[in-house]
Amino acid sequence: MFTLVVNRDAGVENLTVGQIRDLYAGKITNWSQLNGEDVPVHLVNRHVGSGTRSALVQRVLSVKEGDNRQPPQATVDDCTALDDDTYGVCEVGGTESMLETVSGTAGGFGYSEVTTAEKRAKNDRNLVRITIAGQQASLDGVENGDYPYWQTELAYTYGEPPAGSLAAAFLTYLTEQGGRDVLREYGNRLCSEVENPRVCEPS
Repeated sequence: MFTLVVNRDAGVENLTVGQIRDLYAGKITNWSQLNGEDVPVHLVNRHVGSGTRSALVQRVLSVKEGDNRQPPQATVDDCTALDDDTYGVCEVGGTESMLETVSGTAGGFGYSEVTTAEKRAKNDRNLVRITIAGQQASLDGVENGDYPYWQTELAYTYGEPPAGSLAAAFLTYLTEQGGRDVLREYGNRLCSEVENPRVCEPS
């Protein structure tokens, strides 16, 4: 499960899916257009191939299946080159870089895996987790269809893992109590534990 994050200077804490799409379409370039502060929008994206970016495209930005509406191209090669007074877009390589950049950039807006963002936001007053149409990221919100930004994580093997192999041991660990507890600690759940198994179906 994932969450959107924004720099506190933007002055917003909730966005609709339509507003999020407009932000990533470049239609909104200043937070005042969303009743926030008069601060330029600075979109911070992960590089192509990132799971959080792929889920954003598939679950939030695309109006219908197969749209593949990508975030806009970077306007600068490095996020430190973003102009404080002008709309801009940059890319980072990892979650920690994403959260650090959004926190340190006025008008910064990005996305992250939920647990990491929660931990960071507890000690970083500049980082605000955005609700989507009033919904905070939660497993219940995913299951009842109210929270759109999530993805099913799948484990792939090349054929049946041999008994006693590291792959077989890892899959067994994930489905036994120790592994389940670790997954729950990070806000995840096995498909066998959800009330609506359809949310686990790969798209």
